[in-house]
Amino acid sequence: MSLSEDTITKALDLALNSGSSYAEVRYQVDTVRFINVRNGVLQSLSSYSYGGVSIRVLVNGMWGFAATSNTDWDSVRDSVGRAMSLARSVARLRKRKITIGKEKLARVTYDANQRFKVEDLTNEYLIKYLSELDSHARADPRIKVRNLFLSTTITEKVLVTSDGAYVRSRIPRVYLFGSLIAYDPQRGSAQRNVEFGGSGGFEVLSNVEDEVDREVSTIKDVLDEAKSLPNDDVMDVVLSPELTGIMVHESIGHPLELDRIMGREGAEAGESYAKPDYLGSYKIGSDLVTIIDDPTISNSYGFYLVDEEGVTARPRFLVKNGVINEFLMNREYASYIGLTSNAAARASEFDKEPIPRMANTYLAPGNWKPEELIRETRRGLYIASYTEWNIDDKRWFGRYGGFEAYYIENGDLKYMVREPFIEVDTKTLWSNVDAVADDLRFYPGTCGKGNPEQGVPVYLGGPTFRVTNVRVFKAPR
Repeated sequence: MSLSEDTITKALDLALNSGSSYAEVRYQVDTVRFINVRNGVLQSLSSYSYGGVSIRVLVNGMWGFAATSNTDWDSVRDSVGRAMSLARSVARLRKRKITIGKEKLARVTYDANQRFKVEDLTNEYLIKYLSELDSHARADPRIKVRNLFLSTTITEKVLVTSDGAYVRSRIPRVYLFGSLIAYDPQRGSAQRNVEFGGSGGFEVLSNVEDEVDREVSTIKDVLDEAKSLPNDDVMDVVLSPELTGIMVHESIGHPLELDRIMGREGAEAGESYAKPDYLGSYKIGSDLVTIIDDPTISNSYGFYLVDEEGVTARPRFLVKNGVINEFLMNREYASYIGLTSNAAARASEFDKEPIPRMANTYLAPGNWKPEELIRETRRGLYIASYTEWNIDDKRWFGRYGGFEAYYIENGDLKYMVREPFIEVDTKTLWSNVDAVADDLRFYPGTCGKGNPEQGVPVYLGGPTFRVTNVRVFKAPR
């Protein structure tokens, strides 16, 4: 399957000659290999490609979008016609007309480098890799369920817009998900989900065996040694990079998507506590809190250099020294507030429209060492990993459940705590940050948003940090 340059040019000309003030053609093909090994036994092995071309037009102040998996000219021409018709139909009903900014657009070809190319790896090699990983996971016989999923995806795109963008990209990604469930008749159950991945070749999964060994050891300790806190309490909490990642993603990244702020996501993926006039003025955290979303990080799971509207990507400082500094914006929503896009437009597949999304969101590291944060905490809790999280529609009230956690007394980790959880609102969480370490680390994830829902690859991360005076709850048992 391919799309010729001639077809792209003809599609853009047809849209413009038919009355569109702007048009874009995006061609995308995803080549996927997926393997699942459960308890050491191969469950599924599949490989497939899917893709096609989408057309987006701006007619009378309204978007029209259509897509087809058939790349011959007749199908593309029909898609242009459908997009034009949809835009005209809705334009009569829409009061606020859509405009787009005059961004400087990219003309570039790029890819993600691979040392060990995923396309060169045989199925036999990958199955053996998962089977050997399973042998690490079954080191404790109480781990009754070991479910390992491995996927490799090569995403190839071509984007051409009527106002000058021309982008070709090829990004391979590797992703590994593991679910480990343990059961002890006397001590109950413990479940841990782990994720590894990035863009590039198979080298992004280096050291996974060591990580799995550590997870198995932690599950054993949780079952054998962890005990519940005696009471609910207010205390200082030290949070690891894993907790940092989910917190910045859910409480800062999502609520600072400008389409969500302006109401588009309200009936789909939630609302936001933020308002457009918060930009540059609203203090959401302490001076130590700077939160960045950067698509350009090499080998990151959310890597890209140009977004789906042709805008060159850069680091976006969502929060700078505690102040909301930047929203995640595409060309449409940036124009509503008199700004230009910061390259946040992403689409998961060829037949999904681009909307404002995160890429790699993290808390900027500080100067402390992680062990110093614990040593300087008189009484508190250290949470090294989590089991679950919940946050309300406006992204204001959050609840995070710990998996590996320890009670801190006079700077020492006294004992392992079973299933503690914290509840905290977003402003308190970030305003009470009094120390940030230097151990920046990232974790892959799939971020869901939109209607129909789109799942895009992202990194979540940051360093260890400490937040004071947080309500900590003991295990609900």
